[in-house]
Amino acid sequence: MIIAMDGPAGTGKSTIASIIAKKLNVTYLNSGSFYRALTLSLLEAGVNLSDEEAVISFCRKQKLEYEKSRLVLNGTDVEDRLHDDIVSKNVAQVSAIVPVRHLVNERMQEITKSLDIVCEGRDMTTVVFPNADYKFYLDASLDVQAQRRFDQGVSNMTLEEIKEAIRKRDEIDRNKAEGALKRAPDAVYIDTSRLTIDNVCEIILNQIHRKGFTMEEMEVEKEETQNSKGNFQTQLEESLNNFSNPEEGQIIEGIVIQVTDEYVFLDVGCKSEGRLPVTEFAGDLPNVGDKVQVFLVKKFGRNGPEVSKTKADAKRMWKDVSQSFKDKAPVSGTISKIVKGGYEVNLGGDIHAFLPISQSDSQKVEKPEALLGIKSQFYIERLYSENKANVVVNRRKYLEEQIDEKRDAFFENVKIGDTVKGTVKSFTSFGAFIDLGGFDGLLHINDMSWGHVARPKDFVKKGQEIELKVIRLDPAEKRINLSLKHFTEDPWIHFEEKFHVNDIVKGKVTKLTDFGAFIELEEGIEGLVHISEFSWTKKINKPSDMVSIGDEVECMILGYDIQAGRVSLGIKQVTANPWESISEKYPVGTKVTGKVVKLTNAGAFISLEDGIDAFLHADDISWTKKVKHPGSELAVDQEVNAVVIACDAENHRIKVGIKQLTDNPWVQFAEEYKPGSTLEGEIASITEFGVFVKAPNGIEGLVNKSNLCDDRETPYEEAVKKYNVGDKINVFVVDVNTEKEKVSLSVREFKRKQQRDEISQYMSTSNNEDDGAYTLGDFLKNQKN
Repeated sequence: MIIAMDGPAGTGKSTIASIIAKKLNVTYLNSGSFYRALTLSLLEAGVNLSDEEAVISFCRKQKLEYEKSRLVLNGTDVEDRLHDDIVSKNVAQVSAIVPVRHLVNERMQEITKSLDIVCEGRDMTTVVFPNADYKFYLDASLDVQAQRRFDQGVSNMTLEEIKEAIRKRDEIDRNKAEGALKRAPDAVYIDTSRLTIDNVCEIILNQIHRKGFTMEEMEVEKEETQNSKGNFQTQLEESLNNFSNPEEGQIIEGIVIQVTDEYVFLDVGCKSEGRLPVTEFAGDLPNVGDKVQVFLVKKFGRNGPEVSKTKADAKRMWKDVSQSFKDKAPVSGTISKIVKGGYEVNLGGDIHAFLPISQSDSQKVEKPEALLGIKSQFYIERLYSENKANVVVNRRKYLEEQIDEKRDAFFENVKIGDTVKGTVKSFTSFGAFIDLGGFDGLLHINDMSWGHVARPKDFVKKGQEIELKVIRLDPAEKRINLSLKHFTEDPWIHFEEKFHVNDIVKGKVTKLTDFGAFIELEEGIEGLVHISEFSWTKKINKPSDMVSIGDEVECMILGYDIQAGRVSLGIKQVTANPWESISEKYPVGTKVTGKVVKLTNAGAFISLEDGIDAFLHADDISWTKKVKHPGSELAVDQEVNAVVIACDAENHRIKVGIKQLTDNPWVQFAEEYKPGSTLEGEIASITEFGVFVKAPNGIEGLVNKSNLCDDRETPYEEAVKKYNVGDKINVFVVDVNTEKEKVSLSVREFKRKQQRDEISQYMSTSNNEDDGAYTLGDFLKNQKN
């Protein structure tokens, strides 16, 4: 088949021809590439283009080949250099030389003997291929031609320069002595100026399809008319006449008279017998006396009548294919080989069709070679002409119809509870898909066993044929649910006969989660040990810290729900709860030794034994120190001595103290220094609200800022300046609170007490000595001075 296009430059011939070739799966041949390649070679060799004899002689020595739609010159791919400005400038001069055109035309005609092509050039339809199957003349305005060439970006010239170059070139081409630019009378004219590439391609494909379809209709109608002539006697007479006087170009019937290793000889009603190579029978040789339909190529060939079974099969097959296309009926064929984008399908009679890989199966094709050799039915999607390469078929549509029919029959005949056979097709995280004969059913992971299923592959294997129970049918959604476990009785039916609350049972760990562990008590019966039920004393962060999959463990049944299929289990319940006897083991006042396991802002946790921790509050570390953070006094893993100060078995709490190991210094202090007494201390710290004074026994008391100075008019900020940390200071004990461990001190009251003591002393002296010697007024006067 030859599809020829010509017309001036810039009309889109090359692009459109290339697209049409891809769509029809045939070879794209660019005639201009031949002339450009020769021009490039002439320029590189330095040949004078004005010397026609030298040009012709040089061109005859060049080897031009066309591989995968790319021009190869003397073994080198030059396709990417053909549109250089210097080549475009000189190619018209070279292509105008008549012998060079003859040379190129002969080479192109030679190529088309073995290929179906789409070719384009200025004289494709008039000179090179005047008998082409399809002819098209593409045209466009000069402005559009120049703009398109400029937009290609392959030229360094300006838009106006390109426009002028195209005008001159077209003028040369129109005035050539041979191969001039002209439109063939039978070529379809298309002005591409205002059309997109897709528009032009659609027009061309419609023309090809229309012409090919019309030719096919004419052939079918002609054969139908011949088959309907007269009655049986007339048809018999015509058959005898045809047999006795066969005509070239007809399908005739021959009788096998001899079969050898190389040929099958037939009596076809001629003066001598015809012969067929045994290869035309594809291994299925006939017997002597059998009738074989053949196509009479020549009555008088070199070896007698020339006949062909292949051509006869092709004609009959083409008629069947055409009719199937019209009737939208499937045809038989064999997937014979892998080609680009799909497969080639042998429909018989030397008719080959293209099968796109996307339409080759009802599911995604993972291994293309797996379909080779498969015989199947196909729908014909496209039929452009009699040429075999233009048949496109669809197997997927046929298979899906068959699948729908089988599925509909399944839903009509199968009921829930029935047993069916299927083949394991594929796996997912939630189960396996079962092929029930072209359509799938789902074997969910929960329906493989009454027990826990971790992996579907542990129960079924890919490709395995198995029997299953149908447990759900949904015709509307086309869903089928299957089951393996329903071949056996539900073990929950007899659960209460075997298990009771508070029973201690053994089971195997089957699954671990963040919230617990699943324990299989027997096949199909699983219970959950919640993470809180692992230990009486330990805080469990994850179940894997306690058990592993496959472990056999002892546990207690805490509860169950048969309808929901749930059992609650506990592991800690099979051991004694240490908190029940904790009060007896650690009564208040018990001295203990433990290790610091954790520090907090409020205190520290002390491990007394495995799983039993006591809390040491920061306030219970020291009688006298104000511990802001226990980390300043303790460290993790440090061993400490303490005493139990509280034990709450019900709430699982024990409190200990370190300071309680010694007597309370506050009690001793309160006995020695009652309110009203005085003492000498050392300034420990100075704050904005007062001065802390370190008293005997490590006790600290506070002199409030209002009690620092006896002169109320002097501000605290001024009065405190004469004091420094470490200074000795005499204070008056205002109050002692042993429960709150607080002591209130006063400098002002200390001075007042001093004054009172001095007054008392002098008054006592005045009573024992001369009354007029010294008076209270004298004392006050001296105090003022």
